[in-house]
Amino acid sequence: MGETIANEDLVLVKLLKQGNHLAFTTLYKKYASQAFALSFKYLCNKALAEDAVQNLFLKLWLKREELRDDLPVNRFLFTILKNDLLNILRDSKSDIFVLDDCLEVLNYIEGGEDTGTQDIDNEQLELIRTAVNRLSPQRRKIFFLKMSGKYSNQEIANKMNLSVNTIKFQYSQSLKQLKEWVREITIMCLLTL
Repeated sequence: MGETIANEDLVLVKLLKQGNHLAFTTLYKKYASQAFALSFKYLCNKALAEDAVQNLFLKLWLKREELRDDLPVNRFLFTILKNDLLNILRDSKSDIFVLDDCLEVLNYIEGGEDTGTQDIDNEQLELIRTAVNRLSPQRRKIFFLKMSGKYSNQEIANKMNLSVNTIKFQYSQSLKQLKEWVREITIMCLLTL
């Protein structure tokens, strides 16, 4: 989302402030994919990213009369989106980071099979890699064995000479830690934008 005010955007903002639906649709088509990409990068969840984009453009419509002609509309959109993403991430009740949704990212980190990672942003990959690397070596091994879907708890326990209860506990603690760490790291990244 660049900083220059395009003549087209100036015209669209003026029309939008008058309630013009076509101007709104044009702005949506122009900026929705960028907003989705940014949302998905930080939320790691397609459904939540789609919701964030919908909320962004709802707010644009509701606040259209507040738009300033001397500021780029994309800056207005970015500010709203950034604040919404921070609110989502800070809401301890929202379970935004669903590890099962990011299985392809986690397999990629572990060096697993090619999972069509063209949709995975390098920054998103680095966020998750940073969190996974914080796990102790034992928890990381249990975590990846479990996430691979190839082994039962009993098989992992046998492989690591541990009890099944230890595997279950270590895995659940890994999930809990990863969710907390990814949330923290993501908030820090958004705050530096």
